[in-house]
Amino acid sequence: MALAVAASLLAPAAAWAAPDCTDLVPSGAKLPARNLVPEDLARLRDIGPVDPNQQDEGLFSVSPDGRHAAFQLRRGDPATNGFCLAMLVVDLGTGAVRMVDRGGDFIRLRFDARGVASFPSGFADPITPRWSPDGKWIVYRRRDRGGVQLWRARADGSGSEAVTDSVDDVDDFRVAADGMGLVYATKPGLRDASAAIDKEGLSGFHYDDRFVPAASNRPFPLAPIARAAWYLDLASRAVRPATPGEAALLDKGAMQEGSWSEATSAVGDRAWLQVPARTLYSSPGRLVVTRRGRRLSCSAPECGEANQPWWVGGTVRFVRREGWANSVTAIYEWKPGTPGVRRLYATEDLFLGCVPTDATLICLREGSLQPRRLEQLDPASGRRTLLFDPNPEFASLKLGRVERLHSRNSFGMESFADLVLPVGYVPGRRYPLVVVQYNSRGFLRGGTGDDYPIQAFANRGFAVLSFDRPRSVGFKSTTDTPEAERINLKDFADRRSVLEAIESPVRLAIDRGIADPRRIGITGLSDGASTVQYALLHSKLFSAFAMSSCCWDTSLPLRVGPMAARQFHQMGYPRTVDDDTTAQDFWRSFSVSRNARDIHAPLLAQVSDDEFWVALQSVTALRELDRPVDLYVFPNEHHVKWQPAHRLAVYTRAIDWFDYWLNGAEAPGRKDETDRWGAMRRRMAIVHR
Repeated sequence: MALAVAASLLAPAAAWAAPDCTDLVPSGAKLPARNLVPEDLARLRDIGPVDPNQQDEGLFSVSPDGRHAAFQLRRGDPATNGFCLAMLVVDLGTGAVRMVDRGGDFIRLRFDARGVASFPSGFADPITPRWSPDGKWIVYRRRDRGGVQLWRARADGSGSEAVTDSVDDVDDFRVAADGMGLVYATKPGLRDASAAIDKEGLSGFHYDDRFVPAASNRPFPLAPIARAAWYLDLASRAVRPATPGEAALLDKGAMQEGSWSEATSAVGDRAWLQVPARTLYSSPGRLVVTRRGRRLSCSAPECGEANQPWWVGGTVRFVRREGWANSVTAIYEWKPGTPGVRRLYATEDLFLGCVPTDATLICLREGSLQPRRLEQLDPASGRRTLLFDPNPEFASLKLGRVERLHSRNSFGMESFADLVLPVGYVPGRRYPLVVVQYNSRGFLRGGTGDDYPIQAFANRGFAVLSFDRPRSVGFKSTTDTPEAERINLKDFADRRSVLEAIESPVRLAIDRGIADPRRIGITGLSDGASTVQYALLHSKLFSAFAMSSCCWDTSLPLRVGPMAARQFHQMGYPRTVDDDTTAQDFWRSFSVSRNARDIHAPLLAQVSDDEFWVALQSVTALRELDRPVDLYVFPNEHHVKWQPAHRLAVYTRAIDWFDYWLNGAEAPGRKDETDRWGAMRRRMAIVHR
């Protein structure tokens, strides 16, 4: 087994002393055109999480007077395996940028999952700056030396400081309406539970529902952990328990942070969303208005899945997803009391965390070829104004042209994919093609998990199919999640649905003379890795495979732990002891180890140390039969990798892997690996004699 060892993380002070951080705020200097390389993507400046599914999490905020926006700017530095971080304030009128704080450590999201608390991830935890009522300062969460505290920075850039000294991480906060204090939340019970687990370890952990072996070799606290709310007086710095009224502030969204579900007009009319079971502030629902005590419901079909309503005079505007596989973001206008609505604007670009300012919207916006940037949109005219571009240098890089493809599979599920042509594409010439999964909304970066650099592939002569997964088959007939999962698993209906949805545009690229049918590769993480595994066993289209998590196999109950094992069994997965015909047929359709003798295509797995042993059953079976498989393990990582050095290593190895197996090219500086891959190829040739 090959083990990838990365450079050690530098302390924040050392990272900030490094020259790499001096250009965190872009200069805007025009650069000569050149080819994009993986380092360009690994060093992109980001506002908020990379994952587009975290789009309603307060990624920036607008000042009370509507004249400024604040956000955290972040850039990974693969050379030091650290991050450059700063809080910026942008003048929305002039575009002038001011750095009001810099430093701190990258904060990773932790969440409750399958009954356990504080599950680790490599996702960025959204950092929401919040303004004082007078607009003179902002408050935000910052992590230093392992702890997350609240910091305050003056909007004029004259200084910043920590304002809390909590023994527990600050998870959330709000600024009091009078600006005199802060209400914030911690989870002391998490510390108590961790201490109890430490104590239990002295006599041995009891293996029970607290264990998730694929993520940790010690038990997790059980969820939920109660939240404690505190009030900080900013003048005295005294802290006391928050009153119920103060604590209630923590559950409220705010329009100036892009998280709201209702709006009040200048004359007191209320627009809101009637949502059957709201779980997020931005959940879509039926648009309703309460005007002078009278309730008016918008009956137009478009109002049935409205989101984020706001008033413009006497009309209500709202956002909704629509079109093929909900790939379009549209903005509508409704005049209460009328039966119809008017569509003002529609785009396939991705909007994130939009904030209304009268008739316009300020949004983080991404296009398929445009990384995230701050823009102002006038929906009525379609006029766009660039407010801040974190990556102006990107305009000088050579990119592959993008074409969107639509398909509907035999299950009736709509999906789409973006076909990215190689840089310098010559019509009539066939190219190797690599599939990247499983979200293709917004900027085409590296797929879900950001492990497969789309434009870097295009600059190495590959065509790329960036695939957006169709809705699960189970949710077509039910909204009950357990029942939907059972439908998905029966006869592997959902896996077949996804594979069909991928194969259709791949075949189209082949039929159009773009893709070489003998040189097709496929990649994926998580659900995408499941699709890779299913394609490995059930498709003849693909010649090389790469996974960022591996693999579903008969040891499933061991990897997920007792609680999740019961849940998976209820979905339809066999237990470890099940060996009847049903169980055998199930694993014959999906298990790598049970099908290892029939697998001959090369498989690369680049996984986290959290999850690597999950891959061992499948990888060991393939190696015992001399099948071409290679495994790399990245330390201190989770399901989604977060370290910049690891990101770049995964990028470059994935490109070189497909270049070797699809094109026969050996990458300079990778001799040991290509020698090993060459030995795999020779053994594979012997097997096929």
